[in-house]
Parts: sequence; C-alpha cells; structure tokens
Amino acid sequence: MAIFVSYSSSDGGPAASAVVGALRARGFDVVWDGDLPDVRPLSIPAWMETSVRDCTVLVIVSDDYVKALESNDFMERRGVRYEAGLVRQKIYHHRGADGVAVVPVVPPDADANALPSVLQQLVIHRFDPGTLHGVEELVRSLGTLEEGNGGDVVVVEQGVQRSRVVLAALEAHPPSSALAYRLAQDLVEQGEGDLEIARAFDSVVGVAKAHGDVGLVSRLSQVCLKTLSSTLPLKGEESVMAKVLVSGKAWHLLREHRFSQAASVAEEGTQIAKKYRDLYTAARGQRVHARVYLHMAAEALPYDRDFYLRRGEHLLILATTQFRSICGQTSEEVGVCASLHAEKQLLLHEMTGERDHLATAWESAGVAEGLLTPGTEPYHWVSVLQARLCLAARKYNEGKEFVSNVIATAEYPEVVARSRQVRADLLLATREKSEALRDLLGAEEQFRRLGCDYAAATCWWSIAKLDSTKLVSFRLSTSDVLRLEDLAPDPRERRLAVLEHELRTTRRPGRRCVPDWACLVDRVQHA
Repeated sequence: MAIFVSYSSSDGGPAASAVVGALRARGFDVVWDGDLPDVRPLSIPAWMETSVRDCTVLVIVSDDYVKALESNDFMERRGVRYEAGLVRQKIYHHRGADGVAVVPVVPPDADANALPSVLQQLVIHRFDPGTLHGVEELVRSLGTLEEGNGGDVVVVEQGVQRSRVVLAALEAHPPSSALAYRLAQDLVEQGEGDLEIARAFDSVVGVAKAHGDVGLVSRLSQVCLKTLSSTLPLKGEESVMAKVLVSGKAWHLLREHRFSQAASVAEEGTQIAKKYRDLYTAARGQRVHARVYLHMAAEALPYDRDFYLRRGEHLLILATTQFRSICGQTSEEVGVCASLHAEKQLLLHEMTGERDHLATAWESAGVAEGLLTPGTEPYHWVSVLQARLCLAARKYNEGKEFVSNVIATAEYPEVVARSRQVRADLLLATREKSEALRDLLGAEEQFRRLGCDYAAATCWWSIAKLDSTKLVSFRLSTSDVLRLEDLAPDPRERRLAVLEHELRTTRRPGRRCVPDWACLVDRVQHA
C-alpha cells in the first residue's frame, strides 16, 4: 500500500518523520518530501500531483497546514498551500460515502472541533511523535482502508493497471538510468489511448530528455496529444495538454530547427495553461517561447533580429517574474531563466562586439550557477555556456576545463555532445586541429544518434571545412566551401549536396567530375 505524507516542513516535520519511520518499519510503502534529495523528480509539482492522486494521503495537521487549508491567501508556505489544494480536491472528488483515502493525523491534545470543516468529516487519528502512542491504531485504520479500497468498488482495466505498474517502476529510478529509458520506450510504444501516460507525462518525458532522445519525445508528445484530444479531461487535469505542448512538442521542434512551429506551439501551450490557471506551466511556456525567439534572432536578418530579441526579452522577464512568485527568489527555475538571459547577452556580444554585453553575460551565468544544483542537466548547460563565454573572452584554457569536466562527469548525452562541439571550437582557437577533429567527429556521431540532425550537420560541416577527406573521398576547396555556404544556409542541405557529389563520383570511376553545386543543392532541396 502506497502512502503519501502531506505536512508543513516548518512545524510538522518532527511528527511527519516519526510517522514515516513507524509506518516503514511495519512494511508500508511511504512517499514523502524527505525522499526528494534521492528521488530528484524533474518536476516537484507533478510529483506531488501523482502522489496525491495515486496514494492514500496521510495529513499531518499543524498550525501552518490548517492555515493553508482555511485560506487560499496563505503565502508563507506556498508548497503547503499547493499540496493542501490537491488534498482538498481528492476529498471533494471522492465518489463514495465512506473510506476516503485521506487520513488526518493530529497531536494528542488537539481540539478536533477546531479543525477545518474539510477534515472534520474524516476519521481523525491522534499520534504522539515522542512516544509513538497511537501508531498501532493508525496502522489498523490504514489496513482497513486498503482492504476496502477506499470505500469504492473500482474496476481497473488490465492495460491501465499495467501502465501504472510500469510508471511506478519508471519513477522509482533516476531519469538517466538505462532501466527508466527502456520503460519509457515501452510506455510510448504501447501508450496510444492510455490516459495514465498522459497524466504522468512529466515523468516519462523527463526520462526521454535525460537521454536526449528527440524521436522519443516526439512520439510521446504525439501519443499524449492524440489521447487527450479523443477524451474529455477530468476536473483538475485540463492543463495536461499545455504541459505536453510546452515540455514535449515545442522541445523537439526546437531541436529539429523548426522555429516557427516551435514558437506557435509554445504560445498555444502557454495560453491553455493560463486559461486553466496553471501558472507554473504558463511560465515554462513563456520561457520556452523566449528561447525559441533567441534562436530565431541568431539566424535572422538584421531588420528582423531586433524584433525577436525584444519579444524574447519581454517573455523572459514575464517568466522570471512568475517563477519568483511561484517558486521563490532562489529557485532553480529562476536559475534557468538567468542562464537564458546570459545566452541572450552572449548573442548580443557576438552581434555587436560590445564588451558590456559579455560582462553582463558572465554576471548572469554566475547567478545561474549559484541557483542550480550541481550535477543536474541545467547546471551542466551553464558550464557549457561558461565555456562559450571563455571562447568569446579568449580564455581558451579555462573554457576547456569547463567542458572537459562536463564530458567527464555528465550523464546527459546531448549536453556531452554539445560540450565536445564547444571544446572543438576552443581547440581550433589554440591551433590544435587534430584534437578538434576528434571532438567534432564524436559530437557529430552522438548528435545523429540522438536524432538532433541539425546539430549533427553543423558538426559535419565544420569537419568538412577542416578536412573533408575525413568524410568523403575528395577535398573541398575554399571556393567550394564559400559557394555551398552561399547556396545553402542550412548545413543539412550542404551535407546532402556533398554526399550527392560523392555518389556521382563513385559511379564514374576514372573520370574527374567537376561539381555543379547549384544543381546539386537544388536537387537535394527538392528531393
């Protein structure tokens, strides 16, 4: 039997710790905030939602918790307020007259009549954390609740039950583990029409992203969107589609270099989240939208560039403000926003050459590093960004240290591939061509394996410019390189044009074939 312990860490921590220890000693499967440092969920709100929905909830009643239940204006402990709202919703949506899967636990001397009305309708248990008095009665009550299945007769389809079992196994392992990855692939393969997978989208997509599998994120998003479009959402689950659009579809479209579509999807997801008052997802949507605009600005013509930068900056300010309100001034979400601001300042420095932008980028990157947890994917991305800042500041050896450390320690393939690409740029700056080629070849192979075809083609073209004989049987001249870059801004098309010429050359042995790059580029563009 799974039990989720809901409490206020400010004044309910000692009682919660005692209850958790006593129940685990008696064989209960207990989930509580104390496990977060080991579990490290990608989304704490999603972890709360799943736990409250699927587990019997044990409410450790304290003064702060009562305040959170009695008023939506309780701001001192936002996590308590959010968790209490989920518990209240679980009680209200209970379908039977008895056996609600919410069990309040109060101190021995508490006045039951003074409790909020939402708890007075439930069976209240008294518990003394010092003597453990009352724990046996609590255990008997939980056992009875398990036997009665919460008072409801619920018929669970075999497929749904299987999905829940697989999801539970997936969430019990770190997202970067091979087992979690195999389970995620299995869920996506069999998941069409399964609402359980859509509800647990954050957990499954977190595993796919940890492994950098763009194709898996794309398939998962497609499966979830199709499932959600074919059913009416349950009360409280209307914003699930927003999560899929923001954290799934927009994510893989960005990596596929489909910027206009990614911007449209991020905006749609943000609007859905706002409609259903899911402010956390709305803030994430604004941040994703800002990131897309940053990429668009990097490739835009000068008269479009200012528009994208202004729009991106506006959205990033909105997202940062929202995250500070929801998660606090020093939250990791605010750290990710600071990292994105540093990327924008680096882009401005690359466009204008002004040193002030570079100094601001360093400052924002330092703020992000201080807010993010070492070892997490966002923290590693900040290290890659710092290496790029070192390249711009001509601190080449320092930059190599940043990315070499990421390559040696990170468990995230996309971050490692990008680190190799950045290290190659640093090596070229110090005239270490052979080492740079080795890194570019490794990065190209890794990006292609992950499904990041644009990033892989960028590495491929960098190799071709340095020494095309590493890739094809002929050498590209400087004029060939300039001609191809002029004809095909997309490195994927350049690569295909070069490979097409290679194919034609092998079909005509003994004859030297002068490449007609305009014809070859036109051919691959319209294939």
